[in-house]
Amino acid sequence: MIRKNMYCSTFRYLLPLGLLVAMVPCSAQSDLEFDGNIPVQQGGTPYVLAWAGGMNYTQVGQVDLNLDGLKDLFFFDRTGNAITTLLNTGGSGTNAYMLTRDFENTAPFSELHDWALFRDYDCDGKDDIFSYSQAGFSVYRNTSTPQELSFELLKFRVECDYVFTDGTSQRTNLYVSSEDIPGLADVDGDGDLDVLTFSQLGSYVQYYKNMSLENHGTCDSLDFVLRNACWGRFSENASTNAVALNAPCPFQVPDPEFGEDGRPVAAEPGSESDERAHAGSSVTPLDLNGDGVMDLLLGDISFPNLVALTNGGTVDDSFMTAVDDAFPEYDLTVDMPIFPAAFHLDVDNDGKRDLIVSPNSRSLARNFESVWYYQNVGTDAAPDFEYQEADLFQSRMLDFGEGAYPVPFDHNGDGLMDLIVANDGYFEPTGDYRGQLALLENIGTPSEPSFQVVTEDYMDLSTSGIGVAMYPAFGDIDGDGDLDLFIGDLQGKIHHFRNDPIGSTAQFSLFQPNITDADGAVIDLGRHVTPQFTDLDGDGLLDFIAGEQNGNLNYYRNTGTQAAPIWTFVTDSLGRVRTNDAFTLGHSVPFLFVNDEGVRELMVGSESGRIWRYSGIEGDLGGTWTLETSAFMGLDEGFRTGVCLFDFTADGELDMVVGNYRGGLSFWRSDLTSGIGTSAKPVGNVSVWPNPTTGTIELTVPDPLPVGTQWVVRNALGQQVLRMPANGTRFTLDLGGSPDGLYTIQAEGMRITSPVRVILSR
Repeated sequence: MIRKNMYCSTFRYLLPLGLLVAMVPCSAQSDLEFDGNIPVQQGGTPYVLAWAGGMNYTQVGQVDLNLDGLKDLFFFDRTGNAITTLLNTGGSGTNAYMLTRDFENTAPFSELHDWALFRDYDCDGKDDIFSYSQAGFSVYRNTSTPQELSFELLKFRVECDYVFTDGTSQRTNLYVSSEDIPGLADVDGDGDLDVLTFSQLGSYVQYYKNMSLENHGTCDSLDFVLRNACWGRFSENASTNAVALNAPCPFQVPDPEFGEDGRPVAAEPGSESDERAHAGSSVTPLDLNGDGVMDLLLGDISFPNLVALTNGGTVDDSFMTAVDDAFPEYDLTVDMPIFPAAFHLDVDNDGKRDLIVSPNSRSLARNFESVWYYQNVGTDAAPDFEYQEADLFQSRMLDFGEGAYPVPFDHNGDGLMDLIVANDGYFEPTGDYRGQLALLENIGTPSEPSFQVVTEDYMDLSTSGIGVAMYPAFGDIDGDGDLDLFIGDLQGKIHHFRNDPIGSTAQFSLFQPNITDADGAVIDLGRHVTPQFTDLDGDGLLDFIAGEQNGNLNYYRNTGTQAAPIWTFVTDSLGRVRTNDAFTLGHSVPFLFVNDEGVRELMVGSESGRIWRYSGIEGDLGGTWTLETSAFMGLDEGFRTGVCLFDFTADGELDMVVGNYRGGLSFWRSDLTSGIGTSAKPVGNVSVWPNPTTGTIELTVPDPLPVGTQWVVRNALGQQVLRMPANGTRFTLDLGGSPDGLYTIQAEGMRITSPVRVILSR
């Protein structure tokens, strides 16, 4: 079981004579567990897969994960090699699936990269794994029993007999590019699994025949030989995705299978059969017209359409005779900005294989409507694909394009913590990205959060001119009692938006673009700046720290006043935090919090997707902080994570929301397996006198509160009327300038505690 330590505090009160506040440290440990059932809705429509983590460029497979005899869905996203799994509940239609997080961090799923396909190569009824490895592919055999799902590595790199034009051969790896998706199917109808893939150099599809049946009498081997260097007798243009039929084959193997004859035909200079470096293609073999021979769907790395090739030959002599470059020409044509790949599988449980199309890219492709679903309304043998939607399953989950970075902010002052979610951008057909912030308003209760997506373009910031990769931070830096908004941008600048709330609801307007430092110079922190405001040095003024693309942490100290900050640069190597390594950039996204001993620690999201945790902050702001782990909880959410901590479930412990580059979020709660607050001992009481009060309140604390804590007083409308540092053990709060009524007091630090109530009556 994965463990974590968190800091919790609870407030208890007695009215009207006095107020007792018990600070409760979490000396025990509790479990953070994924909870996909926290309600989320938009316009009354629930997101049934809300916390699935989003999808960008996904490959779709089927495998029985929970061993109930039903094929579940396995999505492998090229964005960070991330995995999403949906369990088949046995119902009808595409709603017959539920989210699970039980499999993606387990071997061998966590080892897959570049591409992953499921095929039953050994005819045992269990789907095996084919995945890229070193200019070829690996195979993991499904060794599951009725009680346990398991796979074993059968071949790290599958080999073949590569046949040359003179008939000689060489034993080598069966080459498949990391950018390609090969066609894995029983091409010759003999019962074993063959391979169709583009040649390393050139525009021809090669056919690798599996000799398992011929050599062993069974289909349980992977014994490949190149039997046709130009299968189907077509070529794809080296500069476009145009297909030439009956193309010459200058390097054909002798006596090719599925070929007219074995004589090489020389290509003319400049013809479409010129050999050039292969860029990337997806190959999907399927029978499109029910004639019993394999046709093809081809996707190309530089083009938005699928090309369908009709095989007018026979099983013994494949020969492409028709081209549909607007597939399916009888319905809505596939149109993605770049590199579509097709997956042929029964997704609606009606016994007929449908078609899913998604970009096989890693960027520069549609990232929020990227799972096109064509339902098969024909038969399985002779399909008729009818377009249904462009965002299958994506529309049922939180998906903000590329990137999702959650930041806590109570936008309407109702005491329930909301989420502002930043992204790197939504990809537009024009080739541009559109940066936005989304508002997820908490409409639940203090112990049962429930969110509604109010807007995906908070404050219309997509039109602000800031651009993509906006990252928000909140802090009252002008002393007016409300939280202002600061936005870090792609170019490393930070922009200040002043909060002039309407009632208790925040309303922001640009106050200072490109904030400046103490010398008047524009603060420039490289790229992808991610700020957080905190009183780091404990002087009662909000400072800020900021991550950036390089993976370090910047620190600017506030040397001004509560009403007029002055940002003084201290270091670009705060704590010697680094989230980059020899293979990746850093993209540090910091989140300071308070641990079970009342001292601060740091969580940092990163380019690799891992979450880094640092301690040793207190008393050593200029030193090297202690790296507790660079893989917190072993989470693997894919590239570019951002983490948010808050006690959404009011159990006295921090819950966690994690965002990732696929554009989605996951929710991890702390109260599923233990009730930590009931077993912890109070460390002391805080007395508040008098209550009711005529104006002045005295607070006494036996022990100092954590560094950076502030007392915040709000009126019945949720408006802040007073904020002051909680340094020392005795505090005086003066409410004399406020009208009579009920007020709440909160101690705010790296998190926000439950409020207590005070009555002002004169």
